Amino acid sequence: MINFDMFKGDGGDGTIIEPRKIFTTLTRHPRFKRPSDEQGEVLDGWFARRNEHDLTIKMNTGSGKTLVGLLALKSGLNEGIGPAIYITPDKYLTSQVLTEAEALGISTTDSENDMSFMRGESILVTNIRKVVNGRSVFGVKEKNIPLDAIVIDDAHACLQSIEEQFTIEAKVESQLYKDLWNLLSEPLRQYNPMYHSRLISGDPTVLLELPYWIWKDRSSDIVGILLKNKNLDDLQFKLDLLIDVVDLCQCAITARRIEIAPRCIPIDVIPSLSAARRKIFMTATLANDGILVTHFRADPKAISKPIKPKGAGDMGVRMIITPQELNRDLKFDDLKAFCSDVAKNRNVVVIVPSTFQANQWKNVAAAILNKDNIHEGIEKLKAGHFGLVVLINKYDGVDLPGTACEMLVLDGVPTYSSLIARVNAAALEGTTGSNIELVQRIEQGMGRGVRSSEDRCVVLLWGSGLAKAINFHETAKFFTEITKAQLKVARQLARQIVLNKIGDLMPVLNYSFNADAGWTRVSKEAIVQAPDTDYFYMEEYVGGQRAAFDFARIRQYGRSIEAMQAAINATPEDSVKGYLKQQLAEYYHYVDRVESQKILLSAVSLNNRVIKPIEGIEYKRLGTPENQFIDAHRFMSRFPDGNDLVLWINALLDDLEWDPLATKRFEAAVHSVGQFAGFAAQRPEVETGKGPDNLWGVGAHRYFVIECKSGATVSELISKSDCNQLLGSVSWFNQNYPPANSALPIMIHPKFRFGPDAAPANDFRIIDTATLLELKNALKSLGVNLGTGNKYRSRDDVGNALTSADLIAGRFEARFTRAFAR
Repeated sequence: MINFDMFKGDGGDGTIIEPRKIFTTLTRHPRFKRPSDEQGEVLDGWFARRNEHDLTIKMNTGSGKTLVGLLALKSGLNEGIGPAIYITPDKYLTSQVLTEAEALGISTTDSENDMSFMRGESILVTNIRKVVNGRSVFGVKEKNIPLDAIVIDDAHACLQSIEEQFTIEAKVESQLYKDLWNLLSEPLRQYNPMYHSRLISGDPTVLLELPYWIWKDRSSDIVGILLKNKNLDDLQFKLDLLIDVVDLCQCAITARRIEIAPRCIPIDVIPSLSAARRKIFMTATLANDGILVTHFRADPKAISKPIKPKGAGDMGVRMIITPQELNRDLKFDDLKAFCSDVAKNRNVVVIVPSTFQANQWKNVAAAILNKDNIHEGIEKLKAGHFGLVVLINKYDGVDLPGTACEMLVLDGVPTYSSLIARVNAAALEGTTGSNIELVQRIEQGMGRGVRSSEDRCVVLLWGSGLAKAINFHETAKFFTEITKAQLKVARQLARQIVLNKIGDLMPVLNYSFNADAGWTRVSKEAIVQAPDTDYFYMEEYVGGQRAAFDFARIRQYGRSIEAMQAAINATPEDSVKGYLKQQLAEYYHYVDRVESQKILLSAVSLNNRVIKPIEGIEYKRLGTPENQFIDAHRFMSRFPDGNDLVLWINALLDDLEWDPLATKRFEAAVHSVGQFAGFAAQRPEVETGKGPDNLWGVGAHRYFVIECKSGATVSELISKSDCNQLLGSVSWFNQNYPPANSALPIMIHPKFRFGPDAAPANDFRIIDTATLLELKNALKSLGVNLGTGNKYRSRDDVGNALTSADLIAGRFEARFTRAFAR
């Protein structure tokens, strides 16, 4: 017998370490002829920088990241850098990587106990939850299994799992919720009696970030409560990850659950992961990489130079259509019926942001997939015709190649399910980072049905929020060049479509379904001509934010303050400065509580969506317009043309929906309606922590005091607590405004009848389901009227249109509100 292991390769130690050369030595499936140009460029780039600690690889969807990651780890093993691990977002993708590795001829294993893995001969392939949890086999606060080289595939999807592992959730029925509420209830009542009362009443619309001084001053008691409840399912695999940073956590409270999570992830509690010599983060082409710093503790300088192929790369053909831009009268039921019809012969996948929205598709869906049943459903789609399938909030980590998804529908703008994510997103709404994150999730969603250059897929974007995202400069500029090119083709296509009814789309979609040569040619030409761009984005402040957190962990609060101040100085946006100043105030609380409150007051002046200080905010009275039409005309002057105005109105109408997960968006939309109509508008509760949700000054010292209950979707009657809230807001108005001013109390609620224990004032008015619909229809017609021929540029036309639409004081309340009933 000849021992071929004794033969030496080109390397001095008998190994080949260049990834391209390794590929040629593999006994692989015939479909792997050679690395693609993109794969080869990335492998060469990685090999030249392989000794750097943190590296980021960015490649388009479907361009073969798995092969690149496996060859990089195999190169490391040949060089003596092992053990090596390939980490995926979930078990489903783990099995895909193992299958691909077998076809490539690269030795892998799914068991950390496999001796070939420990000896550095095989690559361990596993999912992120196996590595990061409070009982990790790799060790918590100690190295049970050392790791030298790590590839984290689809890093941003993995980060979602990590966030879940470092988040403690207490549901209202649990003993943990009861214990935490008993501890925090009284100080919360002293801080904000109104919020406290609403939480006690079970108001589902209230989401509150607990003031940091309440949390920090009781952190030792909170640790005791967590230890007492350590055997609860949600704590068993999480408590050891968080126990040392409880005082540095945020806490968000609703009437149904409490969430606890740190601002940055202390990932070094899993030393095997954090201390590896080589870490490779494989991410989407468009991604906000600052999260790699805050969550993986990556080196900001290293990840600022991502490895990516030259040129825009290659991608399958996407036919992107926004039906409501072609016909503004289309309704959701039209879309649902059309998709159901297409799904009789083809697989149609609908991605929705929430369970609430998924239920709107229930009567036509073959399956609704969540984290518990998604893998089974995806396999059915890949196996053949399955029909219409709904994915809940799954914008990444799913591959739907070929006929698994011939038509993809994004129904609405992606949202957040985590309470703390919703708190932080609200504070940063409209900032550059927020816009990029939105675009990233939309891009990820649109990419689910095109996993290689051979795939083709129709993509329908439904909802004015998505139309706004792809058209408004503030967000549209952040799409990748390939997507911009495909959107340009989509606009050219739209000019040739006459859409009287949604069924008129079918002949157009057949160009994609049937792989029409002309459609394929123009699409591919757009892709290959897309310019190359360096897609790297990281907020200027994340390095300082991470450093401040790490200093606080070792009780070096002075250095935390210095690092946080540097982070504030590095950002140009006032809203972000305010958000970061709240964090600066949190660190100051450890050394100077008075100064902490002063800094928080300064933070509110920059961003009124952060926590309000103990002493509250001095309220500034809202005036009433001297000339409503002049103010409305001035507000509308922000729109470049009539089409932008119409898009803005349509997005506004999408936010005026009954949805318990979008109550803040609803309140913001009501504020915008007031501004658009030329009324003076204010959100006292958001700006000061007290007062009504919305306040409109409508003229001649007259005001509308508005409370929004858009989340009361299951209520049969208006509750006593909702009634009392509006009564309290009227009392607040009377305390803050002289007697010469008058206020009309308005409640926006799906119902118009009060419960038997409620005591509404006689002048209460209600905007219920019927009157809200009438208001939305009036706003939609007004937008079309003013947008046509750019009539909004004429002050006289604006005044006439507002008058005709009854959006003036006196007429508004007569048409769009109604009397209540008992």
